[in-house]
Amino acid sequence: VVKAVQAAGINVIGNFIFGLPDDTIESMWDTYCLARSLNLDFANFYCAMAYPGSRLFDETNPQDLPETWSGYSQHSYDCKPLSTATMSSKGVLIFRDRAFDLYFSEQCYLEHIDKKFGSSVVAEVRSMTAKSLCRKLLGNELWK
Repeated sequence: VVKAVQAAGINVIGNFIFGLPDDTIESMWDTYCLARSLNLDFANFYCAMAYPGSRLFDETNPQDLPETWSGYSQHSYDCKPLSTATMSSKGVLIFRDRAFDLYFSEQCYLEHIDKKFGSSVVAEVRSMTAKSLCRKLLGNELWK
């Protein structure tokens, strides 16, 4: 379906979540591989979060929730996603950040973007992946 939509000239963006309660490293890798196989025009990678008002929030131990409102922001320094039965919050966050970098650095994606949007957009994608997010859970303070 994605290929048919793209063939019709419509740009396709996908949204993918890592760290749902029953996720494992294998299931998160499967999710990433699905995103890769679709060769989308853009992809958003998120960590599962127990947002206030959600069922996940009600079911999560308060000590496992972010300490501040900014901790719910996917790209914030103090982002604190859910842990899973087999992975810590830190592990989920590491996976998400690495999946983002890997997806937007893969040659087949960059070639697709170059063909569809041109070299200036490829340069922007490369610029986007040249910086890592600072993450409190990962113990890093500075952009690379």
